[in-house]
Amino acid sequence: MKPAKLALAGILTALVALPTPAWAIFCANEGPTAPKTFVDDGGGRSRLQIDTELQDRMDTRRLREIGVEAQSVERWNGCMRAFVKTPDGRNIMEFYDPVTLRKLQ
Repeated sequence: MKPAKLALAGILTALVALPTPAWAIFCANEGPTAPKTFVDDGGGRSRLQIDTELQDRMDTRRLREIGVEAQSVERWNGCMRAFVKTPDGRNIMEFYDPVTLRKLQ
């Protein structure tokens, strides 16, 4: 491979990888997921899709069961992104592994 192509490939790889936090790479397993239902795509076809609202409620409940004051939770890049109320009343964003519920730094 020519040096110019190799450099371009390296730059493109860095541009894609840099916005992704390093810990997000470790959220590869989805953990417990909501049931999938058939959704009409408008073109006469239907596809299986996870009920995201139910998934968010399930994840919120799971975090609350371990003592995290999660106000809302959503799946983000394979991880759980939780908006958590702190003891002083502020809302902060925290990330958790969906399998182990371990807080990610």
